[in-house]
Amino acid sequence: MTTAPSGLPTKRLLVVDDEEGPRESLNMIFCDDFDVTIATSGEEAVRFSKEAPFDVVITDIRMRGMSGIDVLREVKKIDVHTEVIVLTAYETLDTARQAISYGASEYLKKPFDLDHIQKVVDRCYHNYLFTTQQEAVIRQDVNAAKNNFLEIVSHELNTPMNGILGFIELLQDTRLDEEQGEFVTTIRDCSLKYFEHVQDILTYAKLSMSESEMSSLSFNPATMMLKLINEETAATQVEIQSDIPEDLPQYVSGSEHEIRVVLRKLLQNALKFASKGEVRVAVQFEHLSDSEIRLSFEVSDTGPGIDPQYIENGKLFDAFSQGDSSLARPHEGLGLGLALCKSISDRLGGSLVVESEQGKGSQFTFTVDVREEEA
Repeated sequence: MTTAPSGLPTKRLLVVDDEEGPRESLNMIFCDDFDVTIATSGEEAVRFSKEAPFDVVITDIRMRGMSGIDVLREVKKIDVHTEVIVLTAYETLDTARQAISYGASEYLKKPFDLDHIQKVVDRCYHNYLFTTQQEAVIRQDVNAAKNNFLEIVSHELNTPMNGILGFIELLQDTRLDEEQGEFVTTIRDCSLKYFEHVQDILTYAKLSMSESEMSSLSFNPATMMLKLINEETAATQVEIQSDIPEDLPQYVSGSEHEIRVVLRKLLQNALKFASKGEVRVAVQFEHLSDSEIRLSFEVSDTGPGIDPQYIENGKLFDAFSQGDSSLARPHEGLGLGLALCKSISDRLGGSLVVESEQGKGSQFTFTVDVREEEA
């Protein structure tokens, strides 16, 4: 779409008629508002349209050579959004039906009424604008609606869930016998697992939208790792080995929230598949410049490992994908954890790679760049 000096789109109108009188009349009517192009035949009209599609086309039905119906069909092939108005001095119901069936916007009889044809052309032009611009408008509206929807859903789900967890804690502080205590503990554990799944789905949905923003905070990477290790150790009662260099920078700035999510998911994944083995978390770093640092987090386990074909075919990081998708699989989960990690890693401009050998375990390495800050 071309643009006029005013910055507004140029309104392009094509008039097709092999008679000079109607052509000149239509040109005089619309030349002030439109960039009018005159075609003296259907063949010429199609050639002009191929060079640059028009917003609105007014064509006579009966012409020497290519008919107005043929012009209509060809113009619609070039640009389905072009609005075509068909004129005829010999109106028949069959011709009208044929024109409408091929996508004519309006069917008018000669001689045309000046005010009426101006209104018809104006309406057709606005229809053209709507159909050509609605994709961009809809895309903007949909993205805004998605953001709004996710915020509402997150709030509406979090509010009752926080209430459930809060009252479970209050209930645990009351006088319960042993069996009742076990019931309440089971309710709490199931609620936490359900809450975690909901948060994963919402987070993955939000990250799938390019408009979502990453956090930017100052944090201590060693403290973040140790907190995660303590939390997961308390939840699983499995000892987690850690390897943190003594000279690791004390404070960095970056997407601390997203980095923590990736490490937690990788750690939970390792604990799930190595419940009777060993799990190790390590971090290494290198200076890229005076202030930029590359952190490499390694999460390894001595579990059963991953089928090489599952890694090679790229399904490992697919959403809701699992090596064993049967209901009888020994390990629960939505199959969203690694997809979430990969999505976050890509959004941060980092990398997430896996090395695995069946029967000997797996190692995931998550690399991300941050900026070092003064202590």
